[in-house]
Amino acid sequence: MFKTSHRESRVVAVSTEKMFDLVADVERYPEFLPLMRSATVVRRQASAYETEQVLMLGLLVHRFRTHTELDPPRSIVVTSGDRSFRRFGIRWSFAPAPDGGCRIDFALDCEVRLFWLRPLGDALVAQMASTMVDAFAARARKLDADGKRLSRSHP
Repeated sequence: MFKTSHRESRVVAVSTEKMFDLVADVERYPEFLPLMRSATVVRRQASAYETEQVLMLGLLVHRFRTHTELDPPRSIVVTSGDRSFRRFGIRWSFAPAPDGGCRIDFALDCEVRLFWLRPLGDALVAQMASTMVDAFAARARKLDADGKRLSRSHP
């Protein structure tokens, strides 16, 4: 079985609210996360949503569902009961940084269950884990530079 854990903390020059909104806007992930082919919210609740996501690495494609709990603007917790994972969890925490901006704490814990997913899991999960915070920080800087408002598309 493939297991990965990744933790990272970083301060970015974007407000806590903007970073929360950017991470909560899962349907825009394919615009800037290279391995993400699609992310569709299939059910919304007051402070949560269910998403079907498709990740692709070369010819390998993996479709799975996640459940996301929102605590604006403090945290986002993503879990999956998908049978392809023995365990899957992502936790984003956001807090104002002392000198401005936002302190991001990111944690990913994943264990792939299915043998046929191992080649995808080895490359995909490890790559995504090590580049997630970078991708979101770059996206936030780009949207700020373009003068676009980060939307509040979450419930």
